[in-house]
Amino acid sequence: MVQVREAVQKAQSYLPDVFPTAEGKEMRLEGVELSDDAKFWIVTFSYIGGGYREYKTVKLRAIDGKFYGARNGLSSSGLM
Repeated sequence: MVQVREAVQKAQSYLPDVFPTAEGKEMRLEGVELSDDAKFWIVTFSYIGGGYREYKTVKLRAIDGKFYGARNGLSSSGLM
């Protein structure tokens, strides 16, 4: 199982691939949680884009850290 530090690093590395507007931005970690069933890490970052703070949430498989999904905005494990 991927540990929390590695999950955050992997999630941040996926952001520019999924959201090109995140490329080169200074990211701020907003939250990280393991899903209730321990199958996924849900990691939320934010950055300043277009004069306001943008939030991006990335979902990774906990077993190996593979990308599973991403969305704009904040999310909790129940919403993604």
